[in-house]
Amino acid sequence: MRPQLIGRRVAVVNLVASLIAMASALAPASASAATDGDLWWPSNGTVTGTCGEPRPTHTHKGTDIARSPSTEVYAAYDGTVRWNAVGADPAGYGNYLDVVHANGWSTRYAHLRETPTAPLVPNGATVSRGQLIGHTAVNGDSTGLHVHFEILKNGAFQCSANAGRGTVITAKTRTSINIGATSGAEPVTNGAGVHITGPNSYTDVSSTGQVYAWNGGYFGGSPTGYSGRFTDAKVTSDGAGYWLLTSIGQIYAYGNAPYKGGSPTGYSGEIVAMAATPDNQGYVMLSATGQVYAYGTPYRGGSPGGYSGSFVDIEMTPDGGGYWLLTSMGQVYAYGNAAYLGGSPTGFSRAIVAMSRTSDGLGYVLVSKAGQIYAYGNAQYQGGSPAGITGEIADVSYRTDGQPGYVMVSTTGQHYAYNTPFLGNPTGASGVF
Repeated sequence: MRPQLIGRRVAVVNLVASLIAMASALAPASASAATDGDLWWPSNGTVTGTCGEPRPTHTHKGTDIARSPSTEVYAAYDGTVRWNAVGADPAGYGNYLDVVHANGWSTRYAHLRETPTAPLVPNGATVSRGQLIGHTAVNGDSTGLHVHFEILKNGAFQCSANAGRGTVITAKTRTSINIGATSGAEPVTNGAGVHITGPNSYTDVSSTGQVYAWNGGYFGGSPTGYSGRFTDAKVTSDGAGYWLLTSIGQIYAYGNAPYKGGSPTGYSGEIVAMAATPDNQGYVMLSATGQVYAYGTPYRGGSPGGYSGSFVDIEMTPDGGGYWLLTSMGQVYAYGNAAYLGGSPTGFSRAIVAMSRTSDGLGYVLVSKAGQIYAYGNAQYQGGSPAGITGEIADVSYRTDGQPGYVMVSTTGQHYAYNTPFLGNPTGASGVF
């Protein structure tokens, strides 16, 4: 009997360990600095009031989460605490504070037990997502224990993270809204994107080097022996070849695209993008920290200081005499004869991921992960922010025939075309675009 008892004890110990592991995996996340832009629900409870529902005297501006007894209230995202002034509550919030986030966003927590003069977190304090900031109470326009959770953008309430009455909320789990990275450091991990090659053609390249040519020339792809992933590609000016670029700077040349060098050393971060000269005899590549490596064409500058986020794209001027660098916060740096036409847009909700110039180089567009388009110079806005994006937007390409229009591709290979033909979506791709 002794061996059987030992076996049963081991089985019980293993079962307990498994249950503990499962509980840990299902438990809400702990407070920590956030970089992904996802707002978290602030409290446990059941929704008793929804954002946007009509009330006798007003439209409800937030989501009420009720639970008895009093329960904890947590910050939905990193930011700075701003308590309301004592007695300055005509809207019936009672004791409330705001947490001010980046890019014009803030979240409001009303009917708190704490007050501006007896706070859990003082006015002006910096808090992290998931940090305890208060407890529910009954004050202001409130008849029962709950937290009124409100999301604001530039002072206007937003209902995009709404939940219906009766929904059971778990604190520190994701809402459906993303406000962008507080520090501008939201990571960008794309494949090699989409590249318009003519009025009715474009070429896609996945992060594993698969090439999909839509009404254009296919010259090869899916190379072996590479390291990292494919992060960009460029088609030659006559459409008869292309280069593929990996995250360690390896170049794979197909068709009439000449190999001019690659695999630089000493860079930091990944190699994220490339651009080619119009005579197809040179190209430059860019690292995530703004270092530029030139092959077969002059080096015009790089490694700027004071940028935010990471570098995500590089574009060459039509004559090859300059280039633009782009960061994930939309900052544009111009070198050589590249004219600075604008950048650093406000109001984008996800990281900026790519840029594309007009055929004459007198304009360019920037695109965010959410498909928001920002047009500068003679680039024309034709639409953006498509609904139902699968994955997130990874790249944009402007028409090459002098007409306004562009196509976006998502990380799953879905195309969104604006004043340019939609030609299809790839199937069976591995990796991301």
